[in-house]
Amino acid sequence: MSARNALEIEVLPDDPEVNLDEIIEKIKQKLPKYARLESYRKEPFVYGMYKLRILVTVPEREGIADEIEKIISEIEGVSAEVVSISRI
Repeated sequence: MSARNALEIEVLPDDPEVNLDEIIEKIKQKLPKYARLESYRKEPFVYGMYKLRILVTVPEREGIADEIEKIISEIEGVSAEVVSISRI
């Protein structure tokens, strides 16, 4: 079995009206088959807003973190940033 990486990603809403529960569902739909949403949690952000911190596992491959970040950032109403990558 090939190595896998865990990507910790911050998903930031563009405004307070963004429904983070809907965003999680969209992330689940948009992630490629090789990527798995392992966990997520809402965390306080700014001005009473919340952000998501998600954990996605992917195969170890060059450029895959940027690819997943781009896929999530394409969801309307949010931006995403990979904050850590760990080999598992």
